[in-house]
Amino acid sequence: MIHRFTVKGNTEKFEREFQDYADYLLHVPGFDFLVTVRLLDRPEVYTHLGHWRSLHSFVSAVHDEPYLDRVRRLGAMVETEADQAVSIARTVLGEARVGEDSVLLLRIQVHGDWRTVESAFGVLAAELARRPGHGGSDLLRSTLHARRYQALLWWRDGASCAATLRSGIVQEFAARVAPAAVVEVERTRHLAYRPQSPLD
Repeated sequence: MIHRFTVKGNTEKFEREFQDYADYLLHVPGFDFLVTVRLLDRPEVYTHLGHWRSLHSFVSAVHDEPYLDRVRRLGAMVETEADQAVSIARTVLGEARVGEDSVLLLRIQVHGDWRTVESAFGVLAAELARRPGHGGSDLLRSTLHARRYQALLWWRDGASCAATLRSGIVQEFAARVAPAAVVEVERTRHLAYRPQSPLD
């Protein structure tokens, strides 16, 4: 599940409330892990990715009152965009450090052949994997919007992310898929990566 939050008021208050929500999720059966980032050029905007082991696990969770109570409290603070997606190309080499400006979001809207996007992303991921400091990539295809993808690229630290951006490789990807898709690149601060405990 992908949620994009635009905070209407105090972001520190939102982050405290969101922390409680995240802590709760880590103990919900079927929840796998979460990633949360904050846009650098729009610090009131957050993207949260909650990875579930199955759709059934998610549907079961959202009918429970403890989940709904937390969502209601968060909902009063934000404007929300929601999407559901499946990961189709994930490479994990290492983790991004929390607090670093080390994660890129690529919001991809397809208007041509979707295979162009998936093929070009494979080339990009393979090239990035050979570069120092790269932590991994994930291409997510929306299950609600037939022509929408979201990708994450992450580095072990902000300096490696910045160096890769200066190299132009991400911009080259966007240019390569331009006949088939529009790519919006957003640099973010990595706020959280938290896997569920194996005991839960």
